[in-house]
Amino acid sequence: MNIELTEEQQRVLDSLGDAPPLFVDPRTNAHYVLVPQADFESIREMLSEERRQRAIRRVALRNAAGRMGETP
Repeated sequence: MNIELTEEQQRVLDSLGDAPPLFVDPRTNAHYVLVPQADFESIREMLSEERRQRAIRRVALRNAAGRMGETP
């Protein structure tokens, strides 16, 4: 779903330069950051890779712990 910015929002966005604009949902007081889609995709990719690395480390630690408990 795409949401088009109003003219006022576009002016604010233009005035901020490189700083990402913050939005507040007045119903919930939740805060949101608007970032360009390309930046979002890069961040998502980094987070996905970080999660994958954590999962690999967990498996490696579990395997190492299992090997330590083995008797030769």
